Parts: sequence; C-alpha cells; structure tokens
Amino acid sequence: MSLDKVDARHHFLDLSDYARPLARIVTRLLVPTPISPIHVTLLYTAIGFGAGALYATGDSLNAALAGVLLVLKSFLDAIDGSLARARNRPSRVGRFLDSVCDYFVNAAILFGVGSAMAARTGSGWPIIAALAALEVMTWHGTAFNFYYVTYRHLTGGDRTSQTQESGDDVYPWDNRATLKIVYTLYRLIYDWQDRWMAAIDRRVTGDPTSAVYRDKRLLTLTTLMGLGFQLLLFAALSWVGRAEWILWLILGPYNIYWFGLMIYRKHKSKSPSGNDSYIR
Repeated sequence: MSLDKVDARHHFLDLSDYARPLARIVTRLLVPTPISPIHVTLLYTAIGFGAGALYATGDSLNAALAGVLLVLKSFLDAIDGSLARARNRPSRVGRFLDSVCDYFVNAAILFGVGSAMAARTGSGWPIIAALAALEVMTWHGTAFNFYYVTYRHLTGGDRTSQTQESGDDVYPWDNRATLKIVYTLYRLIYDWQDRWMAAIDRRVTGDPTSAVYRDKRLLTLTTLMGLGFQLLLFAALSWVGRAEWILWLILGPYNIYWFGLMIYRKHKSKSPSGNDSYIR
C-alpha cells in the first residue's frame, strides 16, 4: 500500500508537505471506510472558504482562527491523494478537482484579506492587490508542480499528474462527464500557466535530460513555493496579528524568491558538478 508520491529511496525534504506523517496515519484509518478522496477534497475546500470568511471580518481573533483552519486544510490536502493511492484507485477527476478547489480556496483567502483591508481603508486597491496575488500565487504553485511532477516521472513515482495535462487520460472508475467539467475548469485556470512554465524552463535549463531535475536540494528550495508552505506562512502571519501582510508576502518576497530560484537553476544546469552524489 503506497501512500506517497515517490518511493522512499527518492524522498527529499519537502517543506510544503509537513503534514504528511500524520496524514499517513489518518489515511490508513480511512482506507476501510466509505469516505472517498473527493469527500476529503470537498471538506478541505469548505474549510478554506471558512477561513476566507473569517479573514473578511477584519477581526484579529477571527484571523488567528482562520490560520488554524489553513493548517487543517493543508493536513486534509495531504490525505486525499494518499487515500486514492492506498486503495490503488488514482483518479483524474480527483487530480483536477484538487487543483480547481485549491484555486478557489486561495481566492477566498486572498479576497477575504483584501476585502477586510478595503473596508478599513475605504479604498478599492486591496481588492486589485488580492486579484494580482491570486494569479501570482497560482503561478508559484505551477512552478512547484512542474518540477515536482517532472521528478516523480523521472523516478517512477505517481503519474496521475502531468506537466502538460490532457483530458483524454481516464481511469475506468472515473466519471467521464465529471472529468470533462473539472478538466475544463482546470484548463481555464492553469493551462496557460503550465505552457508558460514549460517554455520558461526550456530557456532556463536548456537540456531536458539535465540532472538538475533530480537535484534534491533544488527540489527542497522549490517546495517553499508549494501551497502547504505558503498557507503555513499565512497562518503564522495571522497568529501574530499581521494577516494583511499576506498579500505583500506573495506580491513581493515570493516573486523575488522565484526569480532568484530560476537564476540558481540556470546556474546549476550548467554546472560541471551536475552529477554529484546528492542528485541521485
């Protein structure tokens, strides 16, 4: 019964997946139950919307509670895919639904923060900032997903996700009508970003066989752009009474970090030490 996306020998430090140890325990408990991965996905989506509503109140105690909900959301997000793998029932419906729900949860959080700021300042600019932060945050997730999915394919890990998605792939147990709906939503939200990321990577890395794709240190650095780590930072800001900093964290430091990481990846892809032992 495999619960993880890669075999143990290919594990690396994933800072975005801090909830995984507890999620493995809960997943094993859920395997014999009628609870499905989609149930888990819908539950964490509702929790994420609840966090957004709490942020929208502008109350510091509600924001702190929202931070708790974000950590709970990340914990549940580590379960749905693990549960599918434990039952040997990977799902393309679940794959696309997960990403679509993540997008709308992020929207609820950022617009909740933005609306509270707008109400306090009497200005509309926080709503514009929230919209920009939503697209930028989605881009960070796309970049993280690109390198993690590439790594999983190279190391024989989970192949439910692709770097360039197609709605043609389907498992026998997937409902085709539902798949068509969630794939259409996925394309509207993510498809252009997937294509841009692939094009940028070709310019940055150059060689599609480069050992940089197996570099575990670089993968760990990439996980700082994973949704789980970002939500943990949001929670921390909420707990210290600085929920409004969430928008600036995404628009400022995180963009700088992404540019820096791309520069570092380009340097490593050209490094003669690309076959160092830590890559394997």
